[in-house]
Amino acid sequence: MEVVIIGAGMGGLFCGALLAKRGVRVTVLEKNASIGGGLQTFTRNGETYETGMHVAGGFNEGGILNSICRYLGIMDRLRIRESDLMLSVTYTDSGRTYDLPAGREAFIRYLSGLFPHEAENIKRYVDAVFRLSHEEKLFYLESISGIQDHTDEFFMPADEFIARYISDPELRAVLASVNPLYSGIPGHSPAYIHVMISALFMENPCWFEGGSGQLADALRSVIEQGGGKVLTRCEVTQVRVSDLNVECVVDKEGNEYRADWYISDIHPLTLIPMIEGKAFTTGYKSRLESIPDTASAFKVYVRLKPGTVRFPGHPVSIVDSRENAWKMAEYDLKDWPHGVNCFFGEGRGGYASHLTAYCLMDFAEVKEWENTRSGHRGESYEVWKRERTDRVMDLVEKRFPGIKDCAQEVFASSPLTFRDWFGAKNAGAYGFFKDAANIAGSQIPIRTKVRNLLLTGQNVNMHGIGGVPMTAIETIQTIFADDFVLNGIKQAISDKK
Repeated sequence: MEVVIIGAGMGGLFCGALLAKRGVRVTVLEKNASIGGGLQTFTRNGETYETGMHVAGGFNEGGILNSICRYLGIMDRLRIRESDLMLSVTYTDSGRTYDLPAGREAFIRYLSGLFPHEAENIKRYVDAVFRLSHEEKLFYLESISGIQDHTDEFFMPADEFIARYISDPELRAVLASVNPLYSGIPGHSPAYIHVMISALFMENPCWFEGGSGQLADALRSVIEQGGGKVLTRCEVTQVRVSDLNVECVVDKEGNEYRADWYISDIHPLTLIPMIEGKAFTTGYKSRLESIPDTASAFKVYVRLKPGTVRFPGHPVSIVDSRENAWKMAEYDLKDWPHGVNCFFGEGRGGYASHLTAYCLMDFAEVKEWENTRSGHRGESYEVWKRERTDRVMDLVEKRFPGIKDCAQEVFASSPLTFRDWFGAKNAGAYGFFKDAANIAGSQIPIRTKVRNLLLTGQNVNMHGIGGVPMTAIETIQTIFADDFVLNGIKQAISDKK
């Protein structure tokens, strides 16, 4: 069997590696010069920065990523460092900082000490987080044959889920501090995304020493060792369909690639215009176009002077007030940003080498330059970007006084950069927005009406290091209609014991 995968993002690479493990010949076609999607890194003036995967989870013994990577034989190649905290959150209006520890029991003890009147509710909340996370069977590598049953809580809005257990407004805001990691919007973002991310990072927050690109490289090696290929600078421009079957895909140079199955890891709205032949109805296309994307992002990269800023060893969230805990993705332009997530690179002697400051941003802010290309967007764009960079650094300075003076170099990327990196129409940082008010309408299935064309990646189910590999497993099982991946992982775990 042969499979062609369009896009070497995290979903495409995990699919390719799992297929190669099965003995399938895989060809992955990637339009960019580098692979990995959100795993990509880049180097500037000798410093390596991550484009998306700044924090991770699930690499602990028994965790989903640890189990999958051991099955693929790459876990020992990854340099994973555990974070000392799940997250540190500072509210600049009050000056209060909450250092949320890793580990379920430590998390409960810490917050119960600060909010003793909520101690029992905190335990109930954490129990609910892990109870709901177990409703997503693949998250714990359990078979998903048949229809999964979910409670009403699973799909309720995340802010309402928190409020169901917690009364204190300050504590509610603290527990909502992970919502920038899923572009959370009150009344709409579903609880299941909140609990999956919370469970993942509460259990075992970690980061890639040397950058997340190592995971992409390791997955590529599995594909190549299985006789497959990962081709970069190979942009697919046509998907030829006849009688509801893909006959071949064609790259911009006119090269044709034929296989038994085809998997798309790119945004569905980027894929649809490539398809030639009657495959999808106008109604299907309109439905996809009606699903909003999550917010995009603005990122500021700071190369720090050696020996000036201590390396925190964990992510740092800075929010202007608890009242704005849910206003990262929806905001007034005059008030942006309400919050920033800071991720540090480790340098020498316990000091940080660089800082990446991440803020959610509406793509509408860069709409006037959407038809320009990098390096040719004009002076008005550069002025706008400098002003936004200054705003971000002003907020960072409130948590790290003097950090501006510690900078050797400061530069930024906007939603336009994300659009060009990831090929998403509106540069949604986490793909299609999943709406608790319309779950069925905001999700798309892996199968398509084209019999040998499947979808994978963050637009299908969940995004991120916890969600995309789950979807990859489900995509592969759609082809083979068995649990070979899950059985193989369980056997690898058993053999290790």
